Amino acid sequence: MTIPNATLQAMIQAFNGFELTGEELERVRPELDNYLREMENLRDLDLSGVMSSRLLRAKEGEKP
Repeated sequence: MTIPNATLQAMIQAFNGFELTGEELERVRPELDNYLREMENLRDLDLSGVMSSRLLRAKEGEKP
């Protein structure tokens, strides 16, 4: 998944960032592409056998 430069510029501006030149965007593009690729890998993980940590509740202050 590659994000066009115009979209990157719009995203940066939406977060009150500074404007980057096309050359500057191309310098950071490999890192951004690696990040997006790793995010896709995380989405593909089979976590069906892993219990959600949201189900665990620590009972603070209680002794076992």
